[in-house]
Amino acid sequence: MTTSRTQEETLALFLSGAQRLESVVAGMSDASLDWVDQPGEWTIRQIVHHLADDGDAWSLPLKKAIATPGAPVRFEGFPGNDAWADAMAFDQRDIANSLALIQAHRQVMAELARHFSDAWDLGYLVIVDENGQEVRKFTVGQIVNMLTEHLLEHLAAIEGIQRKKVI
Repeated sequence: MTTSRTQEETLALFLSGAQRLESVVAGMSDASLDWVDQPGEWTIRQIVHHLADDGDAWSLPLKKAIATPGAPVRFEGFPGNDAWADAMAFDQRDIANSLALIQAHRQVMAELARHFSDAWDLGYLVIVDENGQEVRKFTVGQIVNMLTEHLLEHLAAIEGIQRKKVI
């Protein structure tokens, strides 16, 4: 993923995306959080919980990239988004705590990225497979960019669902 944004522009967008998400879902009824774009797709509620899990999944790897550049990270035991959403009852839970978690993760990650600004390009981790073989490298900046883009994509999907339901 390449971007022409500066580190500070990316961090501002990273933080403001969480604020936008919160304002976009503010005031939605419990029933409206269960709106979907198409049958079989995720509800707004499920999307919010999915985004909260992003912070959980990437917070420690981002810290490892800063504290121990080049550290191997192995994501294992993940059954896929749909199975995970089912197991974590994304379709049933209130979103308030997940929204708070998104804000908290992003505040901490942005603080770390700013405090260790050299790590933006120099701090990295190595995703490895079950055999310890390198799959991909991510710098701190790439992690923040990925999380930013992911939230913005889902935010656009939520706004699209809302537009369809209001029309």
